[in-house]
Amino acid sequence: MNRINQYPDAFTERMKTLLPDDYEAFIKSLDGYSPTSVRMNATKPTGKFADEENISWCNTGKYLNERPSFTFDPIFHAGSYYVQEASSMFLEEVWKQLNLGSQPLKVLDLCAAPGGKSTHLLSLMSAESLLVTNELIPNRNKILQQNIIKWGYANCIITQNKPEDFAGFENYFDVILIDAPCSGEGLFRKDKDAIGEWSEKNVATCAVRQKDIVTHAAACLKPGGHLIYSTCTYEPVENDENIAWMQQLGLQSLSLDLSKYPGVTKTQYGCQFYPHRIKGEGFYIAALQKEGTAHAYPSAPVNNKKLPLLSPALQGYLRQPEAFTELKKNDFIFAMPLWMMNDFTILEKRLYIRNAGILAGSIKGTDFLPAHDLALSNHIRKDIPSVELSEEEAITYLRCETPKINSELRGWCLATYQGLNLGWMKLMPGRLNNYFPKDWRILKRA
Repeated sequence: MNRINQYPDAFTERMKTLLPDDYEAFIKSLDGYSPTSVRMNATKPTGKFADEENISWCNTGKYLNERPSFTFDPIFHAGSYYVQEASSMFLEEVWKQLNLGSQPLKVLDLCAAPGGKSTHLLSLMSAESLLVTNELIPNRNKILQQNIIKWGYANCIITQNKPEDFAGFENYFDVILIDAPCSGEGLFRKDKDAIGEWSEKNVATCAVRQKDIVTHAAACLKPGGHLIYSTCTYEPVENDENIAWMQQLGLQSLSLDLSKYPGVTKTQYGCQFYPHRIKGEGFYIAALQKEGTAHAYPSAPVNNKKLPLLSPALQGYLRQPEAFTELKKNDFIFAMPLWMMNDFTILEKRLYIRNAGILAGSIKGTDFLPAHDLALSNHIRKDIPSVELSEEEAITYLRCETPKINSELRGWCLATYQGLNLGWMKLMPGRLNNYFPKDWRILKRA
């Protein structure tokens, strides 16, 4: 379907001003092919997509020749890759140019759902860095939790708060990512609904909202810390003009080197991705640094020697159990890296925390029931009893149905596919109980 004449006049006139020499190429690109891309999870290696085209600005990014049915791919459900738009993976290049990779950091992804950039940050951060990933809207927060759990990292706290709730943590975070809610012009090619939702009024409303979010974020960013700001729009009022305004908050714009990426357009303060110039959708990203010298957030450190050890039931599931402490909330047990406890203690006083560390399981009577999060964790032991499933059996399992398998194993076992954990099942003589989460199950039929 040709949609060239279906774009709002105000949008097309603005784009003619922004792209006077190649507007026609731009507008035609919106009616063309939208490339499919994925980002691989290095902690859950697979040979899948190994021969596909690499994305130049992301070491683990791949362009796919065609879009498969991800719903029916067990490897996707295991968290071995994330389906993500290629332009937004430029976060990795920004991270590298800011030289943030090797040091322990406190990182906040303030507008995080569905989780693409949060999972990317977890792959980029050092193992001793903490990610606080936040989403206010409950149903979007559930999707964020699911994607974080699939990625398998323990150094993450998931919160559900307004941006202003973070302002009280003055000078706390080393890095803040704001993937700001925006007018969504960069999605016009892949999401036709975004066209109908666009209006000049919405652009203006988004620009005001973005300033409000940045104002609260700036308060909790350490002096010397970095703010990475991104949108999926072309609007200068939401992009460069917002960056210019941020200078008033003591945030200085940093220049990004785009010499290796000639298709990416350098703007006054950031860089813009146009679908007729690069293989990806519309996207904007900029980096800033807060003025001043970094200093520690005032807090009383937790004495790790007084923290409880993991219970014997849980110790048998984790590699290096001595590196974790145990937290109990109602009947649920969380395994928390010891080094995270000081930050967790600070954050839980003011924030609504939805998940932290690894949800390990729950207690039912005298029995320990391992959680799905534990099955997908990168910290689970490699020698846990498991049953390798065929593709057909794995799909049956992921539907929360009962695959027919022959195994002499008894008790809690991991269901695996191509060596990747899918979840738990419990084997008993003549019976199998499937513990894949019902609200995650595949509903679609081929």
